[in-house]
Amino acid sequence: MSEPEDPVRRAPPAQPPLEVIRRFLGDATTSVAIAPLGAGLINRTYRLDGAAGAFVLQGINPGVFPAPERIMANLARLGEAAADHPDLGVRLPTLAYAEDGLPYVRDADGTCWRLMECIEPSRTLQRLDSVAQATEVGRTLGRFHRLGALLDTDVMAVTLPGFHHTPKYLAALDAAAAETDSHADVADAMRFINARREAVPVLEHALARGRTSRRLIHGDPKLDNLLFDPTGCRALCLIDLDTVQPGLLHHDIGDCLRSCCNRGGEAGDTGAGARFDVELCGAILAGYAEASSGLLSADELQLMTPAVRLIPLELGIRFLTDHLQGDRYFRVRYRGENLHKARRQLALVADIERQQGAIDAAVLDAFARHG
Repeated sequence: MSEPEDPVRRAPPAQPPLEVIRRFLGDATTSVAIAPLGAGLINRTYRLDGAAGAFVLQGINPGVFPAPERIMANLARLGEAAADHPDLGVRLPTLAYAEDGLPYVRDADGTCWRLMECIEPSRTLQRLDSVAQATEVGRTLGRFHRLGALLDTDVMAVTLPGFHHTPKYLAALDAAAAETDSHADVADAMRFINARREAVPVLEHALARGRTSRRLIHGDPKLDNLLFDPTGCRALCLIDLDTVQPGLLHHDIGDCLRSCCNRGGEAGDTGAGARFDVELCGAILAGYAEASSGLLSADELQLMTPAVRLIPLELGIRFLTDHLQGDRYFRVRYRGENLHKARRQLALVADIERQQGAIDAAVLDAFARHG
């Protein structure tokens, strides 16, 4: 979700409930090796290895997702659509079904667990090193959006209400600022955001005026959530599908570009070095346009550059809000880290604005060739 949220800050147990595994795997449970997987801060995640194969077991965090059945219903529908349309080339981790026929199991504490295929061999990338990799990223997101466009958003559940509603985040910042006595340390960031308030509702206004429409989105298509083959040359699939829900494609595209095109990286403590790579942006858009040909209207293409600018602005607003509220929402290593992260995102906004003409040209070129 652009940054991990951590409402429950305790370490996960070393082992998940064995009864949960048994309800998925039956007698094969006795020969399964179990190990914690990854460093995720939201769900409890484990790798299972046994005679039946390799799996990923996750306990969905109720503090973030209070209605996990909605997530699983969305994923089941999405998986069925992918199976019905193999020509789109969308790979998804296959869901395992429990003994009662459901794609999840609730344990004695009420936690909802799911079991999925472990896609291997695969790897994630820390950064994009080539235009070819960037094109693969765009193709993967474009294929995913084409698949999602086949599904009726009226029957797809909202798993995270209010997600990517930028005006709501700005209102939360205003409320936090009003409750804070001193703004000296955030004055520069507040001035930057205040000068761009007119940009905040750009997608909501476009939706209200019929210039775009809701479709199924991934919700968090950052580079960490893309699996590549072991060579790092071919993208296999998007993972971390908890935020699949009806939304605006521009939020997905903007978040993907924010994550993949910041050559300064996401983890710096200041804005220094934040740089938006237009060449990678153009390659991602070209791959996306090729895979999603005809999906976006002329009006929606005009919204592309504003969306690229909006997502780091939104994230900067969220980091700054959490700083003012005492670091309640995002995990931090030290006081002031959220402020540093906010400044870094706002510096990326400034670099995007500086290169607006080049980004406009990249959009036109990508979709002229493949739109």
